[in-house]
Amino acid sequence: MAPGQKAPPEQETPREQETPREQETPREQETPRGRETADGQEAADGEEAASGQEAISARVRKLAEAIGPTTLATALLIYFGYVATRARYDYFGISLEMTGLSNQSLLLDGLEVVYVPAALIGLGTLLVVGLHAVVSWQLARRPGDVTNTFLAAGLVLAGALLVGRAMIGMFLHDSSTSILINPTPFALAFGPATVAYGIHVLGKNRGRPLMSPRLARNGALSALGLAVAGLFWASTQIAWAYGNGLGEEDAQRLQKRAEVILDVKEPLQGVPTGVTHAPLNTTGKDPNFAHRYRGFRLLLASGGRLFLVSPKWQLGRDQTIVVPYDNSIRIQLIPQP
Repeated sequence: MAPGQKAPPEQETPREQETPREQETPREQETPRGRETADGQEAADGEEAASGQEAISARVRKLAEAIGPTTLATALLIYFGYVATRARYDYFGISLEMTGLSNQSLLLDGLEVVYVPAALIGLGTLLVVGLHAVVSWQLARRPGDVTNTFLAAGLVLAGALLVGRAMIGMFLHDSSTSILINPTPFALAFGPATVAYGIHVLGKNRGRPLMSPRLARNGALSALGLAVAGLFWASTQIAWAYGNGLGEEDAQRLQKRAEVILDVKEPLQGVPTGVTHAPLNTTGKDPNFAHRYRGFRLLLASGGRLFLVSPKWQLGRDQTIVVPYDNSIRIQLIPQP
């Protein structure tokens, strides 16, 4: 080979081509495996989360299909109407079982009562959505900041205090718990949910959840169940308080109701204050009606009975007169100005 003459490229080409192949082959074999492992793990986690979400949504959907929204709404209206109407007439010492009111009447009464719980639930939902928007904005603005940690800790602490208040209210209460609206059911509804949300915020701030997806789902379902129970309990107390308020209003407006003139065959016992008695002439057209009472006000007519009270009825002093609504009595109604 002459000086200055270059070597033919055929001898260098195989070496140059073999070396990269030998070096790239392990990389090409390792990289897909690593990617397949990571992709498989992510896919498994995604499938597990998706299956959990589908399971929860499927359960809720099946429950809704089994109960039916119309049936559930009707049952709730009848229940709230029953609670409110019971409290309303219990104010006058009348047991609801004595009235014989139909489910249709309770349903109509429930329509009037359900407005307050529905408004509270709607306002509460707007408040929760606004709070979640503020927290999400804070987490996105400063991810991993210590302020977010304090925020999550504050939510957990507030939820724990509400849970403690709920426990105290459930086990240490007086006889007026079923009448007055106290914060116990609201603490039961929002306490566990606030704790769960605080844990979720703390996990979002750290960039990884604090518990497994299965445990998180079970905790969320438990908090949701307690929230429903607390709101239902609170709605029951609101319905009772509402009915009790209606009874107080009825007692204050009795003088504006039509006066009932009651003719009976036998004298009444325990005539309330404000009702006058006068004997009738038994030689008239209806000689059997010998007693007339004036001044009654009709509180309720149901179940073949008349529930009569005086225009100045007072709780703890006067009573309610119950007479059968049949041929044994004769009534006249006089409207009041």
